[in-house]
This record gives sequence, structure tokens and C-alpha cells, in this order.
Amino acid sequence: MQKVISKDGTQIAFEKSGQGPVLIIIGGSLADHHFYVPLADELAKQFTLYNFDRRGRGQSGDTQPYAVEREIEDVDALIAHAKAPVVIYGHSAGSALALRAAAAGLNITKLALADPPYTPHGEADETAKAEFAKEAAYIQELHDKDDHKGSAKFFLSGFGLSAEDAEEMLQSPAGESMIDCAHALPYDYAMLGNGLVPTDLAAKVKVPTIILASKAMPETAQALANVMLNARLQAMDAPTHELSPEVLVPVLQKFFNVNSG
Repeated sequence: MQKVISKDGTQIAFEKSGQGPVLIIIGGSLADHHFYVPLADELAKQFTLYNFDRRGRGQSGDTQPYAVEREIEDVDALIAHAKAPVVIYGHSAGSALALRAAAAGLNITKLALADPPYTPHGEADETAKAEFAKEAAYIQELHDKDDHKGSAKFFLSGFGLSAEDAEEMLQSPAGESMIDCAHALPYDYAMLGNGLVPTDLAAKVKVPTIILASKAMPETAQALANVMLNARLQAMDAPTHELSPEVLVPVLQKFFNVNSG
């Protein structure tokens, strides 16, 4: 893997492949660049593809103390390496970083946000914020104990997995990487702010944006699209982590104006 040096001196590892417009994948929780290789391989047929390990994951560094702003600087370092404007695909918690990077005015021309993991605003905002803060505190507590497997199991339970199913997943070939990436779970909670749709932040994003979400659960994506100047919801048949690259890539190619033929 190649590496760039972020503003605070942290090494950020990435794989670069393909040719064409520059596309950066920003991955989500419990994932380093390996998780996105199948998607990256398909996208690299049309793009110059940057698939990187976010700080605290894989082969990237983890300079302390952590701050959300440092991750924005990591993205900026990749853009500087590309020496060109970029388009970005942000997945899950990575979409929160992508949103922040665009709001900060980085040289991003288009944005695709997949399954942003916020909670829409409603009558129970204070309860939702309190529950999110409680989860974040527990993740931090497990992190401070170096119980990264426990942190991963707790996080997976939020997706409806039983303790037995989570244990089985973490004992799979990909499980070791997930446990390693769980070291950075507190960073994802910090990236999400208070857990609610960040309307003020989203309103700062002016670049064309597509927000991918399951048609069964479009509320968060629609809430973001409603406050963004140039964004729209793209309803999908399932959450993006359940969709194959063969389904995702044509949607991204069309939005990024790349001819698949």
C-alpha cells in the first residue's frame, strides 16, 4: 500500500488503482480497505480509485488525541495526492466523514452518501440523543479496557444480531479485521455528533449529492436531502452493505457521469 502524511504527521495507507476521474471510498465502522476491495475493483474500471484505511484501522496510523478534524485532514491529504478534484463515495459512518469533508470545502465535486447512520429529528430528539450518548460512553469504556471484541459485539447487536451470531461473525475469516477496526469505534461515534441528522452541517454542502438508502428505511436519507441544496434520495432495494458491486456500480457511474460502456 502507498501512504500519505496527514497534517498532524499520521500515515494514511491507501491502494490506488484504475484510471479516469478520481474517486475516494470512505469506509464505515468495523471495516478497513479490504472490505471495499470488490467494489473498488469494479469502480477502478472507470475511475482512478483511492481505497484507504481510515486512521486507527488497518495499516494507517492513529496519532493521539483523536479529533474529527484530523480525519477531514486525512481526506484532504488524499485529495492533495490525487492532484485533482475528486468525487467521494462514503459508506455508513464513512458517509458522515464524507459529509463533513464536503461541508469543510475540500476539493470535492460530487458526493455519494450510502446509508448514513443518523437518526431523523422528531418528537423524541432528547431521548434519542441520550441513548446515543449512552452507547458512545459504553463503547469508550470497552475501548479503554482494550476489549475491542466486546466493543464489536456490542456494536453488531445494534443491527439485531444475537450474541451467538455476532460471536460467529467475529470468528469468521473477516472477524479478526473487524475486531482490529473496533479500536476506532469511538471515532465513528464522535464523527456522528449527537447521532441526529446534522441539518446545519448538511445545509453547508453545495455540491451535487446522491443519498443511497433502502426503500424500506428512507427517512434519514430524505431528511438529509431536504436540507441540502443539491441532493436527492436514491431508493435501493436493500441497505448498500447487502448489495453487490454489480448493483451499486451502475448507480454510481450514472451519478458521477461516467459511461459504463
